[in-house]
Amino acid sequence: MTGWANEIKQLLADGLYMHNLRRIMECCEQGLKEEEHALAAYVIRSVIADLHREWEGQAVRVDDARRTESRLRPPLEAVVTALSRRDSLQALSGPLEALVRAWVSL
Repeated sequence: MTGWANEIKQLLADGLYMHNLRRIMECCEQGLKEEEHALAAYVIRSVIADLHREWEGQAVRVDDARRTESRLRPPLEAVVTALSRRDSLQALSGPLEALVRAWVSL
């Protein structure tokens, strides 16, 4: 697994909250710099950045945070798992599609 994806896996285990969202975006930036699985890094960073912007500067209700985490965390973990298996870009497209769909359906 790529170093940046492995770090995201660890961060996801801690949950989605503002500090972790920033750290996940930093990991994705590293993935983009390394040019390893750039599409996955870009998609994850985009979804997390959108969530970060949505939550920034406001008190997020616990039920909203739980709902968001329950919907986003599984597809995020699926992408990271695919990266750990070193899946092809074609194989990554399904988990990436699921992640985008989960985000837009929130």
